Amino acid sequence: MARLAHVCASLMLVLFSAGSLVALGGNALLSVLDGAQQGHADLPAAISLGVSTLLVLCMDVAMLYAASMLRLLGMRRAEPRSMRLHRGVMTTVAALEAGTYAYMAWRYETPISVVAWALILSRALAAPLLSVYLAMARPLPVTARDILAQVELASGLGLIRDAVTIANDASASLSQKVALFGASAVMIPQDRERLDGLLAAVERQQQAEAVVMYEHESSLAASPGDEMREAEGAERPFALATPVPN
Repeated sequence: MARLAHVCASLMLVLFSAGSLVALGGNALLSVLDGAQQGHADLPAAISLGVSTLLVLCMDVAMLYAASMLRLLGMRRAEPRSMRLHRGVMTTVAALEAGTYAYMAWRYETPISVVAWALILSRALAAPLLSVYLAMARPLPVTARDILAQVELASGLGLIRDAVTIANDASASLSQKVALFGASAVMIPQDRERLDGLLAAVERQQQAEAVVMYEHESSLAASPGDEMREAEGAERPFALATPVPN
């Protein structure tokens, strides 16, 4: 994002400076072109045009250089007094850029209402400020709070995963799941009492089912001697009823 900001700031300065060049050297450029068409050179106009062009280029470079130095000094955590010169240059250049753009708009756009003038002046003031602001963009340094925030986020995600895994465990007891729910849910005292009563009722039901299951398994797990005696008792009437051959 910082690179994109620098690219936009450079484009803004170039285009804005082109408007300033038109405002400062428009008449000189027309004089030079007219003289070239007529076969003679208008030396004063050519010099004025060259000075205006170099002035605009110097203003652009000075503004970008001041913004880059402020960005570098900010990254190095330099003292504020070391930034005064760069801030002064940047403020002066921004004021000149805004004034020349407003002059160009007055000459070529011919505003006819107060609203148009207000928009032109606002645009003239905002353009250099935005370009400087974008030129000062820099990658944010990693601080101790950033590290703590990332560790807190990662540990929180791990805690959520483990808590959800325990809550979804089918082998976990009902009391454990209710304890997790009671610790995480927002309840009034009446709801908590009802939840405790529900847990007690469910536990009694589970204990009764466990007793019935145990008795059923005990009846099925009879000893082999008992099974043999029951089988002999069942076969005895048939043995008594069978005739003995002579």
